[in-house]
Amino acid sequence: MKKSKMGVLNAGIPLLLTAGLLAGCGGNNNNGNNAQSASPSASSSASASATAKASDAPAKQDVTITMTAASGDTWIRDIDKEIIQDFTAETGIKIDLQIVPADQYASVLKTKLASGESADISLIWPEANAAQFLPDNNFLDLSGEPWVSTLTDAAKKNGSYNGKFIGWGPAGEDGGWGVLYNKELFDKLSIGVPKTFDEFLAACEKIQASGVIPIFEPLKDSWHSGIWMSLMGPQANAQQAGLYEGLNSNKATFASSKVFETFVDQYKTLYDKGYFGKEAFSNTYDKGMAALQSGKYAMFMVPANQDVQAKASNPDFDFTKFAEFPSPFADNKKLAVYDGTIIRVINKNSKKIDAAKAYLSYISREDVLKKVLCRSRAQSVLQGDPGDHDRSGENAPRQL
Repeated sequence: MKKSKMGVLNAGIPLLLTAGLLAGCGGNNNNGNNAQSASPSASSSASASATAKASDAPAKQDVTITMTAASGDTWIRDIDKEIIQDFTAETGIKIDLQIVPADQYASVLKTKLASGESADISLIWPEANAAQFLPDNNFLDLSGEPWVSTLTDAAKKNGSYNGKFIGWGPAGEDGGWGVLYNKELFDKLSIGVPKTFDEFLAACEKIQASGVIPIFEPLKDSWHSGIWMSLMGPQANAQQAGLYEGLNSNKATFASSKVFETFVDQYKTLYDKGYFGKEAFSNTYDKGMAALQSGKYAMFMVPANQDVQAKASNPDFDFTKFAEFPSPFADNKKLAVYDGTIIRVINKNSKKIDAAKAYLSYISREDVLKKVLCRSRAQSVLQGDPGDHDRSGENAPRQL
């Protein structure tokens, strides 16, 4: 299977949960027995050690810092909320989460930064996408923090802007996005997995005729339609060598790409034919999984590791009844694996910089990241971690 930074997703990969996400993710089943069989002297020694550690622990701080993010479970996940609770329990530092509707997030954050009212920590898009927030003016340079040296080169690149390391997040590398579809419905209607846009269009026609809305498209969260377009990147760059470099240097435009032009035309065709349904402009991303499970919709474009990402918020969702295929616009057959993920940055004008730094330092710890990776199954951001595997080779697609 072809894989580069943008790889190919086999059509219809079964979403089967694997046993054991990472080595060591499970608990020690013998903990109780070991505790009961410990000798008195060992217990006394352990107690003394624990007392010594407790006395060496820094005093807890009665401080509250603010952190802002966009709505949607890809920004602040359930595991992120658990880590925040753990951080507060250990340090005493509380985090006040301020969630902004996704379609308003960029403009709200820019306004607050300009007025000096921004949160202590903000979640933003990385690298070139960070430019809109004027990082040199607004975000703290974290290059000298000791934990930065433990991160992979990819994580450092993801968190850098204009030669400075400004932030990072524990999510690891993005798993890419595909079209989650109802296998039972496809079988019932004798629909094969679409490999071209014409086949995709024919599938939508059959689905709509059966009384089911073909695609859940959350147009109220405008970023989602942007993801569709970004998934065309590998196809566009393959057909127009140097397109990425041209776009980044303002020497090329999206309009100059036949692939992107085709995508826009085909996306509008889906809308014009009513394949997004009548509620598309009021639909939000966080309602998608429930809408799909209800049977009202047949397909939904989501991350390739959606079974892991959404399991906590959708515990009753039966992923065995669903599979994914690559976005079929412009006859695409590739899975775009993003080069970066959401990062956490510190407001350089914050009055609680030390507490904000403590949080970023905390989420860089190996034990904390292990907990995150066990739940998200993302690629590790720590150097030398077994999870820091090469995803650029001929690896088989992840079985979800």
